[in-house]
Amino acid sequence: MLPAITLAWFFGPAALADDNIANCEIVVQQAIAADALPEYPADKNGVQIATFLPAADFIFSVFDSEKGHMTEIDGKPIRAVMCIRASVIPTEFDLKIIRTGLPFYISPNFDAKDSAFMAINSTDKGYVYDYVGPDLTEDDTELLTLRMALYNQQEDEKEEDKGESKDED
Repeated sequence: MLPAITLAWFFGPAALADDNIANCEIVVQQAIAADALPEYPADKNGVQIATFLPAADFIFSVFDSEKGHMTEIDGKPIRAVMCIRASVIPTEFDLKIIRTGLPFYISPNFDAKDSAFMAINSTDKGYVYDYVGPDLTEDDTELLTLRMALYNQQEDEKEEDKGESKDED
């Protein structure tokens, strides 16, 4: 019998990408000096360039036992996390990444204009999602609804625990 990873490799990258935090990138932005591109006048926010880097170190910093996580690379802020997966439904493991406050994006193919795209953000009203793409199946819609409810419930419980620990001090 072949090991599961061998079977996943045999069936292609989509099988490896499903439910996986390994196929992720971080988005890092850097300001470009206004005089560096005179043919492109800067608006009030200046000219920015985005770089996509492997997210392994960032993800390790989220899941390690240390408090906090990486917020920048070489002095440039991390602006988002993007993961390629066969399914755009976030997993239970994604919550720690989402809790960083960075926008979290999932797609089977970020370069294809007709590919499904899921964005998950933290707002003052809790975690919310924005989906663009083919209609989700009934099962995926139900799972997404349950997952988002679980994310928000766990966040509410985390906030309650913080409140309780403050009262004990």
